[in-house]
Amino acid sequence: MAQHEIGALLEVSRRYGTDARYVLLGGGNTSYKIDDVMYVKASGHALGTIAEDGFVAMSMPRLLAIWEKTYPADTVKREEEVLADLMGARSEGQTGRPSVEALLHGIIPFTYVVHLHPAMVNGLTCGQSGKEWAQKLFPDAIWIPLVNPGYILAKTVRDAQQEYVKSHANQATTIFLQNHGVFVASDTIGEIDALYTTIMETLNHAIVRKPVFSEVKVDAQRVDMVQQAMQLHYGSPKTYPVIANREVANRLTDPESFSSISSAYTPDHIVYSGFKPLWIDETVFGQDEPVQAMVSAMRTFEQMHGVPAKIIAVQKTAAFAVSEAALVLFLDTVKVSAFTESFGGPRFMDDDQIDFIRTWEVEQYRSNLNA
Repeated sequence: MAQHEIGALLEVSRRYGTDARYVLLGGGNTSYKIDDVMYVKASGHALGTIAEDGFVAMSMPRLLAIWEKTYPADTVKREEEVLADLMGARSEGQTGRPSVEALLHGIIPFTYVVHLHPAMVNGLTCGQSGKEWAQKLFPDAIWIPLVNPGYILAKTVRDAQQEYVKSHANQATTIFLQNHGVFVASDTIGEIDALYTTIMETLNHAIVRKPVFSEVKVDAQRVDMVQQAMQLHYGSPKTYPVIANREVANRLTDPESFSSISSAYTPDHIVYSGFKPLWIDETVFGQDEPVQAMVSAMRTFEQMHGVPAKIIAVQKTAAFAVSEAALVLFLDTVKVSAFTESFGGPRFMDDDQIDFIRTWEVEQYRSNLNA
């Protein structure tokens, strides 16, 4: 049981967590500070269905004491030590694993913090000109460039906050994270809602083109062959989700068109729909054994990258997902791609950032929970 009443935190978490415009599946996190305690979402819990035991009570003095330490330069050792200190900052009796962003929540000096990943927001944060547009549309917000999540991200935000207060009379209530999402903070839920309403309305007016998800016809014979190949490769007789709409079809015409959805925009995309889809050229259907050829392509992908593809994109046919979760986040990728057109065009996570997420123990833990 929580030491304090956290009903308002539960309400705001569930409300935003069940609204697909703001967050999907297990993404996003929230927190509430009272006295010397911060309640923050635990890893492995979805905001939309979170209960009281989905939050971890953290000791604010012990959490903030982390900033008095010096950590190793080695990435793996640093993250191991930071995680150990985060676990050690839990209040007595707490057994949950705090969100990786608990340290960041702790340095934001407001009662409530709601961190979400709206596709429209990530159209901005994943745009080539996202920073310039953010400064124009949200002049009182902080923009954080792409950095490793966890300790480094929290430190970058902490440094940016210190610079912000030098030129402003107050603390920033809105923090945009490149290729990630947005943090919104306030002492009241009403102000949190007002800030998010302003963000979404502002972006809605700035976006010049929205994705078109109207259905398109598919070649049933081709779809059946892809299904057979996936069943053979993944070892399940199930029917895999098919993604066939106008927005996706326009991106499956050729490799150049596909480029805007060919990699990962955010950490959640990596966790749920994979760091990149497998592209299969339509010439495969002209081979003597197209099903076996596609199985070979899937096997080669897995051998090259150490993980199976979660999205199979077949030229001029459709996209296929290994799970409903992969489908949901791939559709989010397509939305983000369309929204980036209003902010200078798409900008994926850097390769080194993608590699960090793929090998980071924290995200491996989250991926295992999702699996």
